[in-house]
Amino acid sequence: MRSIHQQVEINWPVRALFNYVSDISNNASWQQRVEDTEWLDARRNTSGARFREVHANGKSHAVCEIAEFIPYQKRSVVMRNKSFHSTYTFEFEPCHAGTVMKVTVQARARGLYKLLDPFVTNRFLEERSRDIFRLKEMLEVED
Repeated sequence: MRSIHQQVEINWPVRALFNYVSDISNNASWQQRVEDTEWLDARRNTSGARFREVHANGKSHAVCEIAEFIPYQKRSVVMRNKSFHSTYTFEFEPCHAGTVMKVTVQARARGLYKLLDPFVTNRFLEERSRDIFRLKEMLEVED
């Protein structure tokens, strides 16, 4: 499994940033590949809660499950689709007037994409890395 580690300081209070990132209805606004999200059952923002991401191409989707949820500190999501198995871990620490958000993304190619690994996995990780900085730019412009 390949991984990236990013750290970014966002000029938002830790509670507000954690709530924004944890609200799946915001995913499409800062994650380039996401077009829409929906909860799959009554559970929300707790370990074991599941949601579906519809990807921007409209033809694919992923089932995501929250693996760990510690309010205002940590959120970990496991994503599975036919192409990748990945884990996103977000950790939040107050810093001055803002928040340091540490992000680790781990990914492993599946199916036909396995034949092109590590190229496709590295590309997948680079795209996810850009999402983190897109989030920062978007939130600080709105601020």
